[in-house]
Amino acid sequence: MAEFSSLTSLGLNGYESAAYMALLSRPELGPPDVAHRAGIPRQRIYDVLASLVCKGLCIARNSTPKTYSAVDPEIALELLAQERVAAYDRQRQEIHTLAARLTAELAPIFASGRGQNDPLAYVEVLAGPTRISHRALALAAAAKKSVNSCIKRPLILSKEQNWTFLKAPLGRGLRYRALCDTEVLEDTELREWMMQFRDWGLEIRVVPQVPLKMQSFDDEVVLVSMQDPAGGQPSFTAVAIHNRGAVAMLNLAFEYLWSQAQVFTTQAEPRREERLLNGDQCNTCSGRAGKP
Repeated sequence: MAEFSSLTSLGLNGYESAAYMALLSRPELGPPDVAHRAGIPRQRIYDVLASLVCKGLCIARNSTPKTYSAVDPEIALELLAQERVAAYDRQRQEIHTLAARLTAELAPIFASGRGQNDPLAYVEVLAGPTRISHRALALAAAAKKSVNSCIKRPLILSKEQNWTFLKAPLGRGLRYRALCDTEVLEDTELREWMMQFRDWGLEIRVVPQVPLKMQSFDDEVVLVSMQDPAGGQPSFTAVAIHNRGAVAMLNLAFEYLWSQAQVFTTQAEPRREERLLNGDQCNTCSGRAGKP
């Protein structure tokens, strides 16, 4: 039996949900019968039924006395869901419009305070997976030259967000490199993701252990996960640092790990790439360079 809370998720209130459930159980009912079966005060039942008629969930029959019949849920609830989605879309657009207006109004205030030497002006502290994922996607979309990424579990982004996070920069021809630890690639689903990302142009190497999750963008900003891997249940916190010195230092650490890592391959693939990484490529190139 469907719960009233399931119907309220589609925009009905408690009385409306109860009345609709009561109407579903009979071909037609009069208002007093609906009130009795749904536990609704009689003085409220006419308003509730009128609202259900407006929302397309029941039909009023011009009989004497007047009765009401439920509309087939397959039809009524689909229309209700479409209206709910349309309302969310309008609300989302209103929120974006409001954010854009407030940004324009507050930007001069922010700019006027940049003359003060506040060390925290370079740092954004992001708490919760939703804020972190939105900031990460925005940084990836704004990147112009390169992205370096250290990947380890647990992952914050959903599958669709991960694909956007990777594909948007790769689609613009950026150099995108990712370091993964072996634990990530032991996960069958994540390994399949990596194979797809590699086909899109992502350069992937593997190390036994990645110290922390990090993404650097254009040598301008770095996003660092501050999660404690030994802290039990994951609590997601990240720091975005807008400081070239800090970004350069973390990129040096990335380059060191990159130089020690193995090229990502599947078990069925030959190890030729790893042999090239270990020196065969340099020997071949130097041999060719010496020929006239």
